[in-house]
Amino acid sequence: MKILISNDDGVQSPGIEALVKALYKNHEVTVAAPAGQQSAKAHAITVGQPLYVDEYKPLMEKYGIKAYGIHGTPADSVKLYLEGILEHKPEKYPELIISGINNGSNLGTDLIYSGTVGAAKEGFIHNIPSLAVSLDYHASISFDTAAEELSKKLPELVAAEDVPRLLNINFPKAFADDYAWYWASQGIRDYENAYIKKVSEDGRMSFVVEGEIIDEGNTPDSDVELCNAGHITVTPIRLKVSDCLYLRDRIGNTL
Repeated sequence: MKILISNDDGVQSPGIEALVKALYKNHEVTVAAPAGQQSAKAHAITVGQPLYVDEYKPLMEKYGIKAYGIHGTPADSVKLYLEGILEHKPEKYPELIISGINNGSNLGTDLIYSGTVGAAKEGFIHNIPSLAVSLDYHASISFDTAAEELSKKLPELVAAEDVPRLLNINFPKAFADDYAWYWASQGIRDYENAYIKKVSEDGRMSFVVEGEIIDEGNTPDSDVELCNAGHITVTPIRLKVSDCLYLRDRIGNTL
């Protein structure tokens, strides 16, 4: 397959290199990712400012692939590659987009903020099957191990269907003895004391995000519960955000 790899940790991240290493021998791999750290940028894109593009030589020279560092957001990286570098020509598009492997899980409500998910969504908007892939912080599982697991599962994940899919995939902190790949619903994740107040010597106030994770109120089939139990979770995502149940009997009616 022709595969585009992106993420939100930056083109230099170990998660990207692990994917390249696992895939480049059997697939046509290209990398287009932010030039630096862009976590929690969701689906933001850059408007009214130039987006500079640099070739990323370390990956190009080591693996013989094309690799670009985009001076923008994760969604910028995918959008610019498809519409700029490939000149918006679908016949040149990759057959699969993988965003990751992110350093840190994207479970439950993390999906709202995740730049990793944002990059995958941008690929999906262009009608390309897209995967957002994340690995829990401080995991005993290496990026290389996660990438190898993913590469073996790719045929099943991208099996021919009537429409492309957008999937959010999470690897746990450590594998359970009986670990497996599970289809999972999106759970609930919150953070305690998310903003830590700091005051500088000159009296200026600032806040830093340093919250503790709170995983409460989740069902056993949720991504949060299954991943915390040591399994790999796969959660299908959609782009439409309208409240379908509320609208069901109201569409077309006047207020």
